[in-house]
Amino acid sequence: MLPLSLLKTSQGHPMLVELKNGETYNGHLVSCDTWMNVHLKEVICTAKDGDRFWRMATCYVRGNTIKYICVPDEGTRVRLSQIRHTLWRPDYG
Repeated sequence: MLPLSLLKTSQGHPMLVELKNGETYNGHLVSCDTWMNVHLKEVICTAKDGDRFWRMATCYVRGNTIKYICVPDEGTRVRLSQIRHTLWRPDYG
């Protein structure tokens, strides 16, 4: 599954983004672009040491700072069902 198509399918769903510096951002995905820059809303940022937390209304994370992204299972299930529907559709031509 392509990462960008999975991200686009996950719009509106909660996700976790960990940065290369160790900070984590938990929020709802508003949008993403081809460079994997993500715009989150209702965000809770956790410091690398886990001792400090910040709440933000919105947050923009640059794609080249992201270590990994964790999306909910429901987003992957929706995308997989879309792919299966496209691949297994009978040809009426």
